[in-house]
Amino acid sequence: MALTIRKWLQSIDLPLLTSQTMTVHKPIKAPDLNDLAFELATADQLSERLPRIIENLQMSLNDLFTSRQRCDLLVIFSMPETSETYVHHAQQNQPHPKLLQSLHREFTKNTPAENELLTISHQSKHWQLLAKRILRYDKVVVWLLCSFDDKVPDSKKINWALSSIEQGLMKGIYAWYQREQRVKNALQTERSIYAAELHDSLAQVLGYLRIKSAKLDKLCQQEPYKELQPITEDLRSYTLCAYRQTRELITSSRITMQTDNLAEGVINSINEFKHQSAIFFELDNRMRINTLSPKQSLQILYIIRESLSNIVRHSHATYASILLNPVNSNQLEVVIEDNGIGIEPSAARRDSFGMQIMRERAERIGGSLSITNRDQGGSQTRLLLNVEDSSES
Repeated sequence: MALTIRKWLQSIDLPLLTSQTMTVHKPIKAPDLNDLAFELATADQLSERLPRIIENLQMSLNDLFTSRQRCDLLVIFSMPETSETYVHHAQQNQPHPKLLQSLHREFTKNTPAENELLTISHQSKHWQLLAKRILRYDKVVVWLLCSFDDKVPDSKKINWALSSIEQGLMKGIYAWYQREQRVKNALQTERSIYAAELHDSLAQVLGYLRIKSAKLDKLCQQEPYKELQPITEDLRSYTLCAYRQTRELITSSRITMQTDNLAEGVINSINEFKHQSAIFFELDNRMRINTLSPKQSLQILYIIRESLSNIVRHSHATYASILLNPVNSNQLEVVIEDNGIGIEPSAARRDSFGMQIMRERAERIGGSLSITNRDQGGSQTRLLLNVEDSSES
């Protein structure tokens, strides 16, 4: 397996290799390019492997510059469409909070100039940053940054020192994304097959039983069979519940977030529901980084989709909003609101299980869910949960 991946890495054509200046000099003393790429390409979690690799690269760079010229290496994954930025750094070099805030702004809302120094200041502190775009994969742009606290070396010397590092990171991260995409495609294909089999077998049987049990229940409402009516009502209700849960499983198997990114999954859902209504949807995403585990992200997405589906089908609303709001470093609040007619809990049908399933999903990920009417009209669905460590899933 290892030999195969190494050969694969060596055979990768790098169309995304930028035309950055790579002055030809004697090779610098840096980690082996293929070893670096191999380590990244085979990582289970890129976010866990990168800090150690950056730390090793940092040590090799320190040998090339004087103490005043040394820089801190940062690798940034920027997703401007969802306003998210992930900053990876050496384990021993935690960036200043103000620097992180500025980097988030620069790399999501602006387009930093490549190979030009960017200065960020906070009070008496100044950072000079040299940004190099090393890769773009789908909607993610990966940058390599050198953060200088003091004297900035000659640009030719920096380019010479970073050329091998850029290529190693680019090759490894590109291969990692390709591998992840293949795994996702295979998983999605398998889930689609199961969904189709479920649809063509159990769902059809349950659909038949649903119709028959409803007819039987209606028949037993007549006087000669009145004593059987409580039994047939339960039979109809539970058959309908089983049918809907099966349909939900089919739908869930076909849903794909396309990515582990919750915000992107919500955007995809909004685009889907836009075509089913004249409602104006708005997403307010205040999550700077996605710290949710894949399990939490998927369950939250299901809850949001069910809320949006209810709004489209029952609310008579013209406006709906979704808020993703980190209350603090450990808690996330998700609020879905609309300006429709609101809800009437006492009018809920016995055979309606949507809200119950939403609450069960919330409990499954350690969250609490409330569904209420807003004072100004319409309804509000609020989910509050503790954020899991994403590395646990």
